[in-house]
Amino acid sequence: MKKTGIFNSEISAVVSSMGHTDKLTIVDMGFPIPENIKRIDLIVDEGLPSFEDVAKTILKELHIEKIIIAKESSEEFIDLVKCFCKNIEFVSHEELKKISNESKAIIRTGERKPYFNAIFVSGVIF
Repeated sequence: MKKTGIFNSEISAVVSSMGHTDKLTIVDMGFPIPENIKRIDLIVDEGLPSFEDVAKTILKELHIEKIIIAKESSEEFIDLVKCFCKNIEFVSHEELKKISNESKAIIRTGERKPYFNAIFVSGVIF
């Protein structure tokens, strides 16, 4: 049995397959996920797990160079994302949905707050 790291096998596989500039999207309950993108649905109940909990866990293993979020995001969400990465790109919510189509996977959380959606762009560790 695995001792540490990401225990969800689908997320672990996606994270370990990511290369430089690959994208992984983490979203709230209401985000529309296209049929052609790998969907990893983590919702247990409303609010569970939270966007923050999922992102913190994934970022223990995934090195990122940028996060893309919607201009419509709340100050609360912007402050949260800044804790993960200082390089933040702002796009419209409609553009964020389009860019999410380039993701290796979209992870849906139980987050209930609107616009708690982010695209994590993988970096390099050297």
